[in-house]
Amino acid sequence: MAKRDPQRTEKLRIAIRYLLQHGDMVQGSQSRLAEHFKVSRQRVHQIVVEERRHLPAEEPTANTRQASRAS
Repeated sequence: MAKRDPQRTEKLRIAIRYLLQHGDMVQGSQSRLAEHFKVSRQRVHQIVVEERRHLPAEEPTANTRQASRAS
């Protein structure tokens, strides 16, 4: 199994953080990120879950923004 490239992983984390903070993590984003960074979709999902845990609790996500608009 190939060793994970730490620089590529850090760039991926930065991209995921940006998308999460701006509410732009829409359906299909993880697959596109996986293709671009040449990692598995499962690896992208793992990093997304980790980054969501580190986001401040008061930071709204895309789902809560959409739900509040629908009300």
